[in-house]
Amino acid sequence: MVAAFGAGAAWMLLPGEAGRLRREREELERQRFELQRAVQRLSGEERVAEVRVVDQVLAGQIVGGEPAPHDVTTIEFIEIDRQGHPLPSRRFVIHDRVIHFDALVIKFDQQDVAAGDPLRGKSLALFRRIYGERQQPAEGFRIDPEGDVPNVYRVQPAPSSFERQLWSRFWDYARNPDLAARDHVRVAQGESVYEPMLKGDVWTLTLQNNGGLNIRFRRTERSGPARSSSQSPIVN
Repeated sequence: MVAAFGAGAAWMLLPGEAGRLRREREELERQRFELQRAVQRLSGEERVAEVRVVDQVLAGQIVGGEPAPHDVTTIEFIEIDRQGHPLPSRRFVIHDRVIHFDALVIKFDQQDVAAGDPLRGKSLALFRRIYGERQQPAEGFRIDPEGDVPNVYRVQPAPSSFERQLWSRFWDYARNPDLAARDHVRVAQGESVYEPMLKGDVWTLTLQNNGGLNIRFRRTERSGPARSSSQSPIVN
C-alpha cells in the first residue's frame, strides 16, 4: 500500500500533470475575474450631470416689499463627459421648487453591457428639457438638440454614423422591435426624474450602465451633511 501511494504521488507530480493542473487553475481564475467584471459593468452607474441650486425665492417671502406669489429656483446644470470632466454650466430660472429633468434613454442588450462593448456597453441619455412641477413639459428649457449625438457620449470627436443613427431613429426603436433587436437596443424610452430642491443643494444625476436615470442628493452648502428628499418641505 505504501508503495502504491508513493507511486500515485509521484504520478501526480509529473511535470505534464502539474502543468495541466496549473493551466486549469489559471483558467478558472480568469473566468472568475471576467465574471466579476461583467457583474460590475451590469451594476455600475456613471455621473452624467450635476445640479446646484444657487438661488431661491420661496412663496410668501417679501421681495421688493411684496410677498412672492410662488417659488422661484435658480439652478446651474452641469453635464459630465465620458472622462468625468464637467462641461460648461448653464443657468436656468425655474418658477417652482420641484424640478423635473427629462431625458431620452437608450438601454442596450445585457450581453453587450456585460462584455463592455465600446459603444453599447452602457446606457445612453440625451437630456431634453428642464421644467417645474407647475409647467407643461413642452414649456421647459431645451437642453440637448433632438436627433443629434450628445457631446458627452461621442466615442470620437466626430460622431460615427451608428451614433447618429441611434438618436435619429430613437422613436423608431420604440415602435419597431425588429429594428431595435438588429441594433441591440433593449429599450428606447423617455424618462423623467424630479425632486424638491432648496437653495444650497447639490444633486447628482446618474445613469445606470444597464438601466435608467437616477437623481441623488449629494450635500447642501448650508449645513454639509446629506439629507433625504423627504426632509425638503414643499410649500404650495
